Amino acid sequence: MVNPLWFWRGFKGKSVTFAALFASVLLGASIAGGFQKLLAAFGVHWLYVILIPIFLFSWLNKMEPQWLPDEGKRKLYARGLIIGSIVVAILIAWLRPAA
Repeated sequence: MVNPLWFWRGFKGKSVTFAALFASVLLGASIAGGFQKLLAAFGVHWLYVILIPIFLFSWLNKMEPQWLPDEGKRKLYARGLIIGSIVVAILIAWLRPAA
C-alpha cells in the first residue's frame, strides 16, 4: 500500500516515484490528479478511479530498483526532484506580481 509519508520517503532517497509525485503536486500539476481525471473521462467507475492510481504508483515504486539499480543515483534523483521543486515553487512565488 502507499506510504502516507511520501515526502519523507522521497527525501530519504528511497523513492523517485514519490519524489516526482511530491514535485508535481507542489508545482500545481498533479500527476495522480491528471491520471484520475483521465480515468474519469473514460467513464471508469469512481472506486477504480481512486484505486488504480494507488496500485499503479505502488507498482512503480516497487519496480524502481530494477529501472534504477544504483541506489546512489536514486537518492540523487529523488532529492534533486524534491529540492528542485521547492526552489522552483519559491522562485515562482517570488517572481509572481503582487495581486
